[in-house]
Amino acid sequence: MILILTYIALICGGLLLILLLLSILGGLDLDIDLDADADGLGAVKSVLTFFSISAWVVRLVLISEANPVLAFMVGAAAGAVGVYVLSMILKFLLSQQANVNWSVHDAIMEKGTVYLRIPAGGEGLVQVNVKGTKREFKARSNATEDIPTGAPIVVEEIDTDGLVRVSTL
Repeated sequence: MILILTYIALICGGLLLILLLLSILGGLDLDIDLDADADGLGAVKSVLTFFSISAWVVRLVLISEANPVLAFMVGAAAGAVGVYVLSMILKFLLSQQANVNWSVHDAIMEKGTVYLRIPAGGEGLVQVNVKGTKREFKARSNATEDIPTGAPIVVEEIDTDGLVRVSTL
């Protein structure tokens, strides 16, 4: 019985480890296509976690205690706790994701500096902090005079051609 429990625990634990590694690597762009939905894989991971932890705990209790009913009850409880803890860890990890996508419209009303002089009626370059990263944009001035390099600006609007309209602070 102990040998069977050892095999169950090792096989389930090994498969769980492979699935978890594939889940982590699946977040990378490796062009791996799996025809399985996330809920199905989550259920498989939960079942593997339950059987792996339960088998190890039942094995340990059987080695130290001769009562098999108690061993299977403790093993089932430990397996349930293991599934709960694993699901909480995975939920926490998923909650730490951030949306890093940005568009030029995120620059509206953001402050920045002139990187390349903006002549009156012409175009220049500005640097604006968008979602924590400095971005460069082609810019036109709303003012009638030149805006020199290094001058503080604020983005007021976005033209249809993607250029930002700025004014000095």
